Amino acid sequence: MTDPLPPEDADRAPLHRPGADGEQARTLVERVIDTYNARLAAARRSPGPDAVDVVAGWREARDQAAGDLERLDTASADETVEIALRYAARLNELKGS
Repeated sequence: MTDPLPPEDADRAPLHRPGADGEQARTLVERVIDTYNARLAAARRSPGPDAVDVVAGWREARDQAAGDLERLDTASADETVEIALRYAARLNELKGS
């Protein structure tokens, strides 16, 4: 992949910079984990009627992301790119919801 991904917004650089996949993957996974942590904290402060199911899903997704973050330490180049792309998409989904 040589072309950068489109920027999230006009004030930010593209999510993908060729040659820095490991760093980018780690940053994306950490941002997703931070987003889940923020949602979990908000749910603790103000639980809703479906909070139990929603919170359980967020915890599971956050734990999976933490596992993927650890996996980056030994991931191949292809796995690293796959993780980066998956978490870029997930971050965009989380921002949209």
